[in-house]
Amino acid sequence: MTKRDLVVAQGKREKVLKFKKLRVKRRNVLILAVAMFIANVAFGMAFPYLSVYMKVLGASMFMVGLLSVAFNLTSTVFQYPFGWLSDSTGNRKGFIAFGVASIGIFYTAMAFVSSPRGVLILRTLQGIFGSAMTPAHSALISELSTRAGSIFGLFNSIENAGFMVGNFLGSAIVSYLGIKKLFLLSSFLLFISAGIVLFIREHQAGRRSFLGIILVREGRESWRATVKSSAFKRLMRGSLGLFYVTVFLVMVASGQFYSVSSVYFRETFGEWSVGVIFGIESLAAALTGYFLGKLIDRYGAKRFYLIAIAGYGLAFLLYAFVKNVWLVFGVAFLSGVKWVLTINSTSAYVAQNVKASERAQGMGLLNAMMSLGWVVGPLLGGYLSGISFTVNFVSTLVPLGLAFVLVIRLPG
Repeated sequence: MTKRDLVVAQGKREKVLKFKKLRVKRRNVLILAVAMFIANVAFGMAFPYLSVYMKVLGASMFMVGLLSVAFNLTSTVFQYPFGWLSDSTGNRKGFIAFGVASIGIFYTAMAFVSSPRGVLILRTLQGIFGSAMTPAHSALISELSTRAGSIFGLFNSIENAGFMVGNFLGSAIVSYLGIKKLFLLSSFLLFISAGIVLFIREHQAGRRSFLGIILVREGRESWRATVKSSAFKRLMRGSLGLFYVTVFLVMVASGQFYSVSSVYFRETFGEWSVGVIFGIESLAAALTGYFLGKLIDRYGAKRFYLIAIAGYGLAFLLYAFVKNVWLVFGVAFLSGVKWVLTINSTSAYVAQNVKASERAQGMGLLNAMMSLGWVVGPLLGGYLSGISFTVNFVSTLVPLGLAFVLVIRLPG
């Protein structure tokens, strides 16, 4: 066999191997997409009614706020050891399945407790064990394609759609079966999701060095990011540091509102409305996210970040004063748009202003600021809502106004 024949044969073998790898990746994308859609249906069903359940059991508004604080704090802290274990072993699906199943187990337990303190303890444990999912989930997605923006955009759309379906289903289920049965049905879906994840075929990459901290946020997960101390100092300097402060302020306002909004919707419009309002917000995010991303690419992230902050202020004011449920559905659509605008514009701003070698760390710091805002915000929201929901919602204009002024000072 000539040298040329050997080269041709080697090329054919490489093409066959590349095709096999591509086929496995596509199969894994499909399996993970189905599993995460089902998991987010479950999240969308149960999450909006956690605060309502606490209030039904007799919790104060401050304790309702603590529910969000406990979950965000524990899930952020414990994502580090679980992320380190996932990276060290090269195992993604096992940690995703464990995290999803753990969340299901604690929702099951919540259906059988009769005190707010019991729910708070279980939610804290849910944050600890459920955090096994997030870093492995984000890392696996990043490994399924070299086009990070496209693959994360795909999964964000799938998961938003699942969350939306869950919101609407949850509203119907609560009306006929009650919150406890809702938690049990959510758990059942989470166990199915965990089982599906185990069908993913992984390539074991062996041990990896891991020197940073994994910082991710609750809810719609974003990709894995390590933040080393030297990079942290650089990222927090100058205008970029100012940008991260504005993200923290916006999420403080978000935490103030969303930690108690389920209780407000229930008391103002009825229990059935909670899932529907959350569902409309998710629908708006799913419908507009892709197109808004295109506009951000064309006209710049800063401009749309300012629009998003203004949208927060307008949405929270309208929620405070609009008492007609049909008009509130329109407010919910606006609210969903401002959320996806915030995620897209802040992510784009980091991507445009952080050098490629530190971009993942920049995204990790973005997630950290969001998580930190969602620790402080619910404490304020719980306390102020004990005085008045209106006082709480209107007071969000303070951190939002400050954030808006600071963003104006950022470079374009």
